[in-house]
Formats: sequence, structure tokens, C-alpha cells
Amino acid sequence: MGYLLIADDGTDPAAPARREAARPAHLDSIHAAATRGILVMSGPRMPDDRTTRGSLQVFDADQAAMDAYMAAEPFAHQGVWQKVDLLPFRIAPMPWPPQPGRPGGPTGPRVAYAIIARDGTDPDAPARRTAIRPRHFERLGGEMAAGRLLLGGALLDAPEDTPGAAMIGSLVALDLPDEAAVRDWLDQEPYMTEGVWRDIRIERWRIGAQPYPPLPGAA
Repeated sequence: MGYLLIADDGTDPAAPARREAARPAHLDSIHAAATRGILVMSGPRMPDDRTTRGSLQVFDADQAAMDAYMAAEPFAHQGVWQKVDLLPFRIAPMPWPPQPGRPGGPTGPRVAYAIIARDGTDPDAPARRTAIRPRHFERLGGEMAAGRLLLGGALLDAPEDTPGAAMIGSLVALDLPDEAAVRDWLDQEPYMTEGVWRDIRIERWRIGAQPYPPLPGAA
């Protein structure tokens, strides 16, 4: 069971100072969550190297663990995060490369582009996803072999252990040079060309180095 956390910082003039003041305690919090094995990737959403919009975090955890994490997270209760979306998420079982901070992975942060995609909501949307899914995974396999795919999985409409939980979108994290390259990549993606993904969000993601547990299916 997993969750994707997308948090937006405030946009008021004091927001950067709030983040900086709470950052040491936040780093302690995410280090503890990674050490406990519930946080598998985390970092700020940064459109450039100077500006931070918020955070993007991926968890392999149940609801109780998420509730405890949020109750203790300094960014959540010190006013840094003004809006938090917590989305049920299932990491695809693939031979993932080590995350930053894991043995064999980068020793420092790694910048990637996260594509957060929502499927259509029409009655034919689930059938479109099912029909195109083999082609989507074939393409992701090529990206994995090329070293560009860092993480991927499905957004769900309910926690994974809920009977009938359905896939309603995707997260794909790619090591590409810039947003223009990401949009070129999307132009060739079957989920885009065949109308599975209807709502796309691209985030430049600075994944921090932490003692993360292995990703599900990791080599």
C-alpha cells in the first residue's frame, strides 16, 4: 500500500522564511520516516534551483502510518504546507535503480521530472487504460534500460487494500534535461496519444538523499 503526497507551500512573502525555519526539523522527520521504511522518495518541487513551490513525497505505508507521519511533520503544522493532497498510489513492480542515499545510488540529491497524470473520467476510460497498458509498459521498459526511469506507478481512487480500488492516473519520474524534453517524451507516450491521460502536471523534483528502503521490485 502506498501514497503520493503533493504539498503546496504558501505564496505570501513570508513563505520562504517559514520553510527555511522549519527545514531542519523537516529533514529530521523525513530521515526518521525513511529509516522506518515508510518513505521511499522525497524532495522539493523546484521550477529552478532557487524557487521552491512545495514538496513531493512517495510512501510505502498504510493509513495509520500516514496519519502518524502527518501529525509529526513540521512542514504540516508550522504553516509551510498550505495545501496537501494525499493520493493512494501503487508503485509498479520493476527493477528500479537505487534512490539517492541508498547503496549504489547517488550520494547527493538527484533532479528528475515528475509527470502526474490523471485519466479521463468518461465511462470508457478504464477500458482505454487496460487496452493501452501493455504498450505503456513496453515503453517504460525501454526507459528503464536507458537509465531514465526512476519511478512509476498508478494513482488509485481508494487505498490499494480497498475492494474494487481502480487506477485513475499515473506518476512517472524521468531523468530528462528540461521540461521541453519531457513534453517531447509525452508526445510519444501511448497513454497520451491514445487518450488515457487527460490532465497532465509536470514538476521538477529534487529528490533528496535519505536512507530509503528499496523500492518494490528494485534490482
